[in-house]
Amino acid sequence: MDKKRARRPEEKEIRKQSIVAALRELLVKQKHPLPSTQEIAEAAGVTKGVIYFYFRTREEIFLTLHLQETESFFKEMAELLEGPEYSLSKLKEKIIHQFSKNEIFMFVGLIIPGILESNVDHDFLYEFKKNTSDGMDELARIWLSRETRLTIANARKFILRFYFLGLMLWQHHNPPKEVKEAFLNKNLWLLEGELDQVLSESFDWLWKGMNSN
Repeated sequence: MDKKRARRPEEKEIRKQSIVAALRELLVKQKHPLPSTQEIAEAAGVTKGVIYFYFRTREEIFLTLHLQETESFFKEMAELLEGPEYSLSKLKEKIIHQFSKNEIFMFVGLIIPGILESNVDHDFLYEFKKNTSDGMDELARIWLSRETRLTIANARKFILRFYFLGLMLWQHHNPPKEVKEAFLNKNLWLLEGELDQVLSESFDWLWKGMNSN
């Protein structure tokens, strides 16, 4: 691949996307330790200088990746919410599938607050948060047209709270290799249950609690 900076806007977007895609491929193979800027550059076929032409920090690449994963998921959710086959059970099924199968979405989501957000400037972070917030808000408003019991406030709360709950559950059910080996064949109730089942139960409990009043 040509390691020089792209010149035309469309070339720049392609080059920028190739860097984000390279990070995703690296994370599929290995998450610990986090890929370095040099490793991302090598995987994308560019120099570190090219990386820093498009991103101020390595963490911006991670956040851009997560935003893209989120936007893709939001698009799928909106299509279901606006489509003729919508039902609460189908919505739950799609959310659980995303949370249990898209490990990149979940892993990057977990490290955003404690790691990634510490090394990006305020303007970038604001745009990242705003885009995520706007996406959730749009979904909440679409959802209102399908669930008459919902208010906009409750729809927003449900989406946000189940997301963070799902992150914690995913982390619990996907520990590092060393942790898995340490507790292999150990009979602890804390480690029982399949992630899909736990997510489904948590969705039902949160929904029921929200609509109990």
